Amino acid sequence: MSFELVTSGLRRETEQLWMWLGGGLLLLVLWGMLIADQVNLLCAVLIAIPLLLLAVYDKESAVLWTLVYLILLGDIRRIVASIAAPSTFDPLLLIAPAVTTVLVFPLLFGLKLREPLSKAVLGLLVVMGLEVLNPRQGSLNIGLSGAFFYIIPVMWFWIGRSLGSVALVETIICRVVLPLGICAAIFGLCQGFIGFLPYQQAWIAAVGRAYTSLFVGSSVRPFGFSVSAAEYATLLEYSIALSLAAYFASRRLWMAAVPILATALLLAGGRGLMIKLVVVVCVLWMVRKGTRLNPAKLIGMAVLGGVALVSVSLIAGHFAGSADAGQHSGSAVQDALAHQLGGLAHPFDKKYSSAGLHSNMVTTGFLEGFTSPLGHGLGSTTFAAQKFGAESDGGSSELDVSDMFISLGFAGGLLYLGVVVFGIRAAFRYSLQTRLSVGLPVLAILIATLGGWLIEGQYSTCSLIFFILGSVAHQSQLAAGAGGTQASSEGSSQR
Repeated sequence: MSFELVTSGLRRETEQLWMWLGGGLLLLVLWGMLIADQVNLLCAVLIAIPLLLLAVYDKESAVLWTLVYLILLGDIRRIVASIAAPSTFDPLLLIAPAVTTVLVFPLLFGLKLREPLSKAVLGLLVVMGLEVLNPRQGSLNIGLSGAFFYIIPVMWFWIGRSLGSVALVETIICRVVLPLGICAAIFGLCQGFIGFLPYQQAWIAAVGRAYTSLFVGSSVRPFGFSVSAAEYATLLEYSIALSLAAYFASRRLWMAAVPILATALLLAGGRGLMIKLVVVVCVLWMVRKGTRLNPAKLIGMAVLGGVALVSVSLIAGHFAGSADAGQHSGSAVQDALAHQLGGLAHPFDKKYSSAGLHSNMVTTGFLEGFTSPLGHGLGSTTFAAQKFGAESDGGSSELDVSDMFISLGFAGGLLYLGVVVFGIRAAFRYSLQTRLSVGLPVLAILIATLGGWLIEGQYSTCSLIFFILGSVAHQSQLAAGAGGTQASSEGSSQR
């Protein structure tokens, strides 16, 4: 007994010794970074350490706080850049991949893939890994950038498949996404009506020449605290979708946030996002009672969606001005409204809308899967291809499915299309297997972001979407296990 007490005491003293030594060494390293004016690296280390410790000791908390970090990443980078010396690469971008690797690595051993969604995701990752080495895209740096933009977010599927319980999904929706989405909307409205903070103005000046889509006429799009205006608009879009889904699931309080979110989205641009929200409302209306789909409901969705889209176009036409939507001379808010309403009122007019241009890009992207069946390389559809001088003529089509046909070729494009189809199908089942307060928001977020599940540079939205897809697969495993247990018990009783 005394020997065990002595051993336990020595072990405790040894652990404390290593803790103090490690803490002292870390302080020396941080102090050295500060003296060497490596503020970017210092901030990255200070943020990474607690997230990595959570990833080892409390994985669910690591998921929550990493998603919070990704949503706030844009302004974190801008604030750090305003106080740090310029650097060629931002180490803050490596934190989420590091945490993702620590979370995912133990989960990849002993995988048992029963559902088609998981098999499709695994096949997709295999093709992505091969396409990193595709020489057609140019240097290996381009392929590695493709892994950074595409493979890391897809890895969140396995995190969701292992940890994505209904309780955790509900916590992410109600305590992370919706609150931060509302804060982003308020912040973006302040940017539109009042102006940008000094560190944000410095960022706009630094990226303005290359990031031309940040501007509408002479005005700057609001971007909240996201890394880009596009990610900000996507965050607003699925926050609206989640609020509407919560309302249909008898959680009425979240409906109060919709006017703020919708106003912010209207001023943020993204007319395609507004159209997808109309589709989401139609789907939620048809499945709000938790009943299964049938041909009559599908026809009803199509009719309701068509009527709603025509109504939106007519309403936009009533409020849109007669001036050319491409020539703006008013305030930022007036420019944003003219741009948004003009495109919705005249969706097929090249003068007001870019729908024709985008549809041509998407069509060309799909055809690339047939004309170049081996693909252009994983990084060919990222902006890194331009930065490093890609040899391939891939280029992004601004739609994830067609981008996958461009970068991964025919087989990879089909696998990604399978992920989308199986994912939506499983999401409908998820809405029936779980309570509506969780099932409807999950379905809403996946439908609202169709075509944007895997878009380069949207770190938070893509990671969240694939975590949600993994959670859907997690529930499918539980349902299959329960069904197998029930079948076994029934067989035993019959015997």
